[in-house]
Amino acid sequence: MADGAPDDGPPLEMPSLSLRRRTRTSDGPVSSRPTEAPPPEVPQPSEPSPGGARRRLPDVPLTGLPAAALTGVAVGGQAVLLAWLAGVGCEAVRGTSSCGGGPGLLILLVVLAALAWSGSLLLRLLGVPHPGSTSALAVGILAVLVLVFLLGSLDEWWALVAVPVASAIAYGVSWWVTTAAGDD
Repeated sequence: MADGAPDDGPPLEMPSLSLRRRTRTSDGPVSSRPTEAPPPEVPQPSEPSPGGARRRLPDVPLTGLPAAALTGVAVGGQAVLLAWLAGVGCEAVRGTSSCGGGPGLLILLVVLAALAWSGSLLLRLLGVPHPGSTSALAVGILAVLVLVFLLGSLDEWWALVAVPVASAIAYGVSWWVTTAAGDD
């Protein structure tokens, strides 16, 4: 420093918290002028995504409410299947279709978590915004709808249709709430 040579170390200025890129000018100091980003490259459907990054399904005609309703029907069908499997499993282990207190609560929580996860995954694949919160809220709404309206009739044949329809309604309402809250 004594001979007047420029210091190659880090600058002693406060870091900028802006989102603009900082560039070095030809004479060395750092400039905070914005730089133009190159246009984003759109991968073709036949190319694998780099680094295994998740991306939206190509040419999906469903978005918004129709995608949420389709997800609701799929999750409702999965709910019927998992409830049947839980009943069959309890029947095989305990001799009755009800697992009772501790094991039954654990099975219920696992089933609800699986429904929320699979719904979130399908919503993410369809490109719906806020997939995790939409799916978690929808599964909660579905659980309330089943408890209030369908609990006494789950052994009827028409419950195979009623639960997916209730799930589609729950996912539609949940999509509406999360997009309305997410836009604020």
